[in-house]
Amino acid sequence: EEAVHAMEAPRATAVRIEGSISLDGRIEEEAWFRAPAITAFTQLDPDEGAPPTVESEVRILYDDEALYIGAILQDEAEVSARLARRDAEVPDADYFTVSLDSYHDHGTAYRFAVNPSGQKQDAIIQANAFRGDSSWDPVWAVETQITDQGWSVEMQIPLSQLRFSQADVQEWGIQLERIIRRRQENLVFAFTPKLEQGGVPRYGHLEGVQGIDPGRRLELLPYMAGQAEFLQPDAASVFGLANPYRSGADYVGNMGLDLSYGLTTNLTLNGTINPDFGQVEVDPAIINLTDFETRFEERRPFFVEGADIFSFTRGGPGQNVGGTPSLVYSRRIGRAPQGQVPSAAAFSDVPTATTILGAVKLTGRTQDGWSVGILEAVTQREQANWTDETGARDVSIVEPATNFLVGRVRRDLNGGRTGFGGIASAVSRRLGEEEPLRGDLHASAYSAGLDFFHEWAERTWRVSAAFASSQVTGTADALAGTQRSSARYLHRPDAAHLDLDSAATSMAGYYAMAGVEKQAGAFQVRTTTAAISPGYEVNDIGFQSRADRILLDTTLRYQETVPGSVFRSWEVRGGPDAVWNFAGDRIFAEFNFFGFWQFLNYWGGGWRFGYNPRTEDDELTRGGPIARTPRGFYANFDLHSDQSKRVSGSARYQGGWDDGGSRRSSVGANLSYRDGERWDLSLGPEISRRHATAQYITSVSDPLADHTFGRRYVFAALDQTTVSIDVRFNVTFTPDLSLELYAQPFLSSGAYAAPKELSAPGSFDFLTYGVEVGTVVPEEGRLLNIDPDGSGLAPAFTVEDLDFNYRSLLGNAVLRWEWRPGSTLFLVWQQSRTGRLSHSDALIADPGAIGDFDLRRESDQLLQIRPDNIFLLKVNYWLNL
Repeated sequence: EEAVHAMEAPRATAVRIEGSISLDGRIEEEAWFRAPAITAFTQLDPDEGAPPTVESEVRILYDDEALYIGAILQDEAEVSARLARRDAEVPDADYFTVSLDSYHDHGTAYRFAVNPSGQKQDAIIQANAFRGDSSWDPVWAVETQITDQGWSVEMQIPLSQLRFSQADVQEWGIQLERIIRRRQENLVFAFTPKLEQGGVPRYGHLEGVQGIDPGRRLELLPYMAGQAEFLQPDAASVFGLANPYRSGADYVGNMGLDLSYGLTTNLTLNGTINPDFGQVEVDPAIINLTDFETRFEERRPFFVEGADIFSFTRGGPGQNVGGTPSLVYSRRIGRAPQGQVPSAAAFSDVPTATTILGAVKLTGRTQDGWSVGILEAVTQREQANWTDETGARDVSIVEPATNFLVGRVRRDLNGGRTGFGGIASAVSRRLGEEEPLRGDLHASAYSAGLDFFHEWAERTWRVSAAFASSQVTGTADALAGTQRSSARYLHRPDAAHLDLDSAATSMAGYYAMAGVEKQAGAFQVRTTTAAISPGYEVNDIGFQSRADRILLDTTLRYQETVPGSVFRSWEVRGGPDAVWNFAGDRIFAEFNFFGFWQFLNYWGGGWRFGYNPRTEDDELTRGGPIARTPRGFYANFDLHSDQSKRVSGSARYQGGWDDGGSRRSSVGANLSYRDGERWDLSLGPEISRRHATAQYITSVSDPLADHTFGRRYVFAALDQTTVSIDVRFNVTFTPDLSLELYAQPFLSSGAYAAPKELSAPGSFDFLTYGVEVGTVVPEEGRLLNIDPDGSGLAPAFTVEDLDFNYRSLLGNAVLRWEWRPGSTLFLVWQQSRTGRLSHSDALIADPGAIGDFDLRRESDQLLQIRPDNIFLLKVNYWLNL
């Protein structure tokens, strides 16, 4: 197969030059015409396999410092140009792209792209990926010119920004692409039919490069930053005290350093001292009423760049059945402190994030073909100052000093068709005998894993497998908390296969996965199974929501890529999915069927239908006895217009219901408008309604509740309405100067019905207090006093009326100016307005409004919330030594 590809793949030749190239976008220097022209391109779209409708001519040069690519892209009509910030998706502009597999390992490539306005895109591409990791921001130069005959490109890619072998004679993989937007025409140099497995392994070959050596590379990126915080001081009139930790105007200065050093041509050491992430976009607002953590996307540049090397396994179960636990989730590093101040604190000054003292990352590839990644980070011990109602001050430790270490190796063989690797991580916390958090956090956490994949039959079929183990250690209290966590609930009273060991000071477990997939052709199939043992735990450095699971994920797919009389392309997918716990209880089951289509005019859409039969539910009672899940159905639809037009949009509907009376619906849209070459606006409103028949509230101990193992599990029906809108406005003044504005108003209300208790294990039946059993008496402060058996012997208990109204307005503005290559200035404004109103608040003007959603009232009150404002100025300076 590899020999056939070597013979059939197209070839390009680069020519060494001695003089310099004046980068102005004009292919005029005599040196350009020494290189043979590349003119053979093939349509991928709209007419697959057809010759191009216009001519393209590409030439490649190099010297000891850089690779140069020149392109003359003819076009008889006006080219589609648009200014945008670096790496932004611009669906209405022409593009020219160069991708280089400089290791020639058929596994990883560097992508460089430009549109006629000079907007850059760059990314690291994995074997079969399309989009790649756009967080990689190499220092390279490009100039473009729009002419009467089309447009032209001159790229200069420094060899110091690439990684390649130490061989004297180089052979690289190369792909050239051109997008002609008004025709929706996509041209490629190395053509692979859509129904075959393409990507980096099917690139063409670049020859002629020899005698190059970038040498040792040292890049320094020092920064200085100043921050002004105008936060609301929050007076406490009840105690007659003012918040001593907020003056209303605070100013902070900071400095740090990022560095990159090429240990060899293959290995790069990245380091950061006191990193600053102030220009990063804020996380969106959510209301999470589950017992599971919300996973947010990593946006911090140091951790995002090169993160692909730390990814574990190719394949694995999809998110529909719970997905694969991540062994590395870098947002654990520098997370918000996990400790809390005492309940006696009237005011507190808790850090919003743990300080990262320093971090280093070694990535690259050895001469033997091993890909290597090592990440080491150290965070400091954090403390919070607090003041009680008398004015007395104290200090609490909220995060111990912690060391994070991750190592990853991977080896690709047979031209990238076979690969295996290993990963290991260690988290160590400094928890001494007097450390107040030693009863809450693990003292240490370790994980290790092996993964493997193999592709055959021209990469049509792939088999993958992985195995990982974990171990956490700590005090008996800390381990008891882990055993009781929402991932496993080892204290479930009716789970004979589980056992909570209250004296345990360590816990171990494993994850195992195997799958096979036909990943090319019109008909494709994938089936994957995985097991996560009850003791598996990787949340100290990874991300894991569930354990005690056996997963089965199966998908059948048929796709049609040849345009017909109505559709340009379409596909359908479907299959059964299921999840069991280790006792053999079927926890989840689904039969889903969904599809996508695109019309000849490039409008398109999708749909999805699903059926969930009755199953067991070992999470509803949050550590209590197993319950039942009613039979359910759902249906989703979406429609989108041609995204290459100046005005484009999409709309979607999601709905679901079950036999237990629960239902949900959501309607959303997105409208984008681009005017001229410089600015664009997008609006994304969404409204959702949800009725949950059984929203968990609490559980209370009662020896007389022998029907539910000595505890009463309290629920209530919940009606929730949420309205939000994402607003983005971008202005690009030049390819190096842009302004991005983002705002998200978010309004949500929830009204709970009468509380009720689970009537029996293994059921979805409930007894409503005050109706079917017991009594409910409102008390002062909107508390509910519940006597579960009225005049009987069962003790009464109190729960809070949990109705709420949540209002949030989050936004930021980022002015980014790359004032010289690799050096950037950021000017940032962040504003937040947040407020939650519940019956527990001391003073409520209109108690009846709590839980009731009124858009006008909620919007008015949102704007009355006094905002917190943060202004940041940061400048860095790139040095290449």
